Amino acid sequence: MTNAKAVTVSQLGGPEVLQITSVEVPAPSADEVLVKVLAAGFNPIDTKLRAGLAPVLTETGITGVELCGEVVAVGDAVTTLKAGDRVFGVSGGVLGTWGACAEYTLARAELLVPAPDNISDQVAACAGVVGLTALEALERLAPVSGQKIMILGASGGVGLVAVQLALAAGLEVYGTAGTEERVEALAAMGVNACFHNEVDDLLAADRVFPLVLDTHGGASLQQALKLAESYGRVATINARGEHELAMAHGKALTLSAIFSLIPVLKRIGIEQHQKRLATLSAMLESGALILNEPETVAMSEVAAIHQRYESGQLGHKVAFVW
Repeated sequence: MTNAKAVTVSQLGGPEVLQITSVEVPAPSADEVLVKVLAAGFNPIDTKLRAGLAPVLTETGITGVELCGEVVAVGDAVTTLKAGDRVFGVSGGVLGTWGACAEYTLARAELLVPAPDNISDQVAACAGVVGLTALEALERLAPVSGQKIMILGASGGVGLVAVQLALAAGLEVYGTAGTEERVEALAAMGVNACFHNEVDDLLAADRVFPLVLDTHGGASLQQALKLAESYGRVATINARGEHELAMAHGKALTLSAIFSLIPVLKRIGIEQHQKRLATLSAMLESGALILNEPETVAMSEVAAIHQRYESGQLGHKVAFVW
């Protein structure tokens, strides 16, 4: 057993239910590794798990789905990692797993890969969810070089990764953002950028696209369906809620919902998950993919970050450190 401090959910509810407690982390089972957490990434799904809106919070109550850490010990069946390896990935926080917001945690070795030496612990900790989500979204959209793609929310975490992937694939990239600074930053990357509130103008002008990626959900998903041309493909990272799908039927659209935690939660799609994680690591190492440094926050401030996000005051990635 390893004693560790951890951010845990005492009961489902608001940010106030988060507290730092002491937990006992057992030795890793055959396919697991024991990891000393160097940084843990914050994700919106953390708030939904805490509140019970996504009713799959880990039995330990420890929050956090992604991390960067150092392998301390490995299970008997683990051959891909060894003690001393610096690793990253989307490793837990849901049923059947341990969360990332702890001094030490357990993770299945298949969910982690060595972290590139040229990125910080904090960048590595925040790379998994956005990277895996964007990679899967582009796979499901199955683009062909030269095609046009509209990315709604192109300046967000997933959006910025998707932009870089789409440009590298030879696509003509269009994207939306919420501020003048972000629109200008997208334009500097080679994106045909506009404000979120200009999408209605595109629709009024009958502008449609063969590929559309929605990174918001809700009304943005409805806009994505409108922006897609007949026989087009739409991917969304948030299909929660009620949506009118008559337009999807009328245009014979292909609609894909992307949820990068399925392999972690259900152990389905592990092979593709591993390939995407390896691709993500290689792209970060080569510089083909560049991620911004996140805000670094003490682990004791997890509840404050949940509060900032839920009040609409958090528009960037955050990494927690001890």
